[in-house]
Amino acid sequence: MPIADDVSRLPYVGQVFSSLDEAFDLYGLYGYSCGFDVRKGTTRKGKYGQIIYQTFVCVREGINPGTNDEHAETQSKTKKRRRKPSTRCDCRANVIMKRRDNGEYYVSVFNEAHNHELISEDCRHFMKYNRKVDSSHQLILLKCAKVNIGLMRAFRLFKELVGGYEYVGCTSNDFKKFSYQMNSYPDGSDAQLLLDRLITNHDLDDQFKVEYLLDECQKVKSIFWSDAIGVQNYNIFGDSVSFDATYTTNRYSMIFVPFTGKDNHGGCVTFAAGLLTREDVHSYSWILKQFVECMGHNPTMLITDQDPALKIAVETVMPDTRHRFCMWHIMMKVALKLPISLRENADLTSRLYEVAWSELDEPSECEEKWLGVINEYGLADNSWFSDMFSKRKYWIPAYFRDLRMSGLFRTTSMSESENSFFRKYLNRNSNLASFYIHFESAMQAQRHSYKQLCMTDQTTTPKLKTHSPIEQHASRIYTTKFFLDVQIEITEAFNRCRIKSMDTAHEDHMYAVDDRSNGVSNVAYNMVADTFTCSCRLFVKKGLVCRHMFVVMHNIGLKAIPEKYILDRWRQNVGAHFISKGQTQASNKPLMSEVFRCIAVADGNEELSTSLIAELKKWADANEPRSLNSANSKERIFQMFYGSKLPTEITIHPPDPVKTKGSGKRLKSTYEKELQKAKKPKRLCRKCGLRVRHDSRNCGKVIEEDSEDE
Repeated sequence: MPIADDVSRLPYVGQVFSSLDEAFDLYGLYGYSCGFDVRKGTTRKGKYGQIIYQTFVCVREGINPGTNDEHAETQSKTKKRRRKPSTRCDCRANVIMKRRDNGEYYVSVFNEAHNHELISEDCRHFMKYNRKVDSSHQLILLKCAKVNIGLMRAFRLFKELVGGYEYVGCTSNDFKKFSYQMNSYPDGSDAQLLLDRLITNHDLDDQFKVEYLLDECQKVKSIFWSDAIGVQNYNIFGDSVSFDATYTTNRYSMIFVPFTGKDNHGGCVTFAAGLLTREDVHSYSWILKQFVECMGHNPTMLITDQDPALKIAVETVMPDTRHRFCMWHIMMKVALKLPISLRENADLTSRLYEVAWSELDEPSECEEKWLGVINEYGLADNSWFSDMFSKRKYWIPAYFRDLRMSGLFRTTSMSESENSFFRKYLNRNSNLASFYIHFESAMQAQRHSYKQLCMTDQTTTPKLKTHSPIEQHASRIYTTKFFLDVQIEITEAFNRCRIKSMDTAHEDHMYAVDDRSNGVSNVAYNMVADTFTCSCRLFVKKGLVCRHMFVVMHNIGLKAIPEKYILDRWRQNVGAHFISKGQTQASNKPLMSEVFRCIAVADGNEELSTSLIAELKKWADANEPRSLNSANSKERIFQMFYGSKLPTEITIHPPDPVKTKGSGKRLKSTYEKELQKAKKPKRLCRKCGLRVRHDSRNCGKVIEEDSEDE
């Protein structure tokens, strides 16, 4: 940083410079030491285009247009301008440079006097001379942009790293300007950049899959991609898949559609993802087809919302997959669809919930109970309840009793969790190229968390609650998350269950297990096939041995859970989380680690800090390319962020901004408005004198409406 009042920086008449840039740098340094900013003024060119006359002036040179009333009035009539103060005060301080025949420039005139107060030293870090977004700022902005850290947070982070706002070297507005330039850098070519990157990943790793569709104008319509890790995880955890659209993740409003499953730690695992411009049957059919071809087989169950187009697409592309609607989206509407007179009937809603959510009833029993409730309360003519009953095989758990792992998903909560996770990394203002960069950062974070949980399983032992060797065996094979579920079943088997009766006369030994929590369950044990079957169907629904089967296993003397009843999807260390060939490695990891280690060692020690700064400055001055101007530096940073140079030929174009059902503001229902109104605190109405939720302006109207309702 320049030292104020340094006389060696004072320009003088006759001073010679090899270039105008060198002269301007000296005048700027002089201005900084005195407390004023400089800019270039009048320029004259010679016969052959060379600059023969150049003025450098104080930024406050010129006349404030607001001081000329006639000029200001004319300007206001012709063009509406922002109301901002002017810096101009007709300051005459300047330097005039003239060119010699040999190409050098010399100071012809130097006017030092100013007609305004100079900037104090404690405010000089706001001066334009000291505000430059240099390579250090650019690097921190690049790193923050990759993980979707906002500009102001990046600015505050840099402030902490350098020790204060006065040492940042620029303002938050300078950060915003650079970020805007970085986001605008690939305008018009971001779709080409994205697909080039995806294709490059495929070339580096043939297990990386990418497919896309273009319209007649060569604009992107749909994109699908998945890597080797996603495919391997699908082979383990892909029995049930949740599929839900996510909105406002990019500037074109393309719909982001990740395929989500549940891993062996109970967390979200992403198998593949895509971008769509439409939510119609053709678009959904295309992306579902790409998913099946990439993964090699259909999932057992696919859970989605009630989108009619998606329903048709699933039936067409995945005829062998059981399509399930999200129960939460359906059950939350029950109260809204009831007549007003029945909305406060707690018994009705309780009975409907009990029938809908029960997994113990057979389909015929469920139908009988549902129709009984509907007829009892006169809802047979209600169109919504009739429609939901006609679609009962898509959402009521009783119709999924025969489906393996049907208990994994009854709602799209995994997709909701996945969408919430991705929103931390994705940005509604991102172009397509930066969108994929953010997506990769999100996937790295997801897989890092998974590896951390795997390490925890390897290095910790759960606390046991019984002396059963079966519990000890379970603690060694299951992940911690699902061992706790198994442990509950084991402890309940010992504490709350007993064999009520036993029939061993046939090949299938039949046990009636009395469960004090859920009544009697029947367990069949086939000695020849060594198989267990329980009427509670927990193993079918979730792949976990139930308490009733544990009672029988203990009774016949088993010391471990049979292998056929230990699903791979719940075992420790079965998920794929390796680095694929197409995934780039961070080449500057040791560098950044060592730099921050040096900073940590020197922090708080003035002698060490001074020595470190001197060594770093010496190294940077010796190695930084002298020809690297600010424009080239920005270009290099932009290329680092996007991973490549801009394509010389653009054959694939981004789509026009699309309008989807997720765009715009959601209209609230009457019931939601009533709930929101009920939450408002009451206040005193001056007209009626009561504490109510209206005021004197609409008191009569509200009372009249209330009386009509009554």
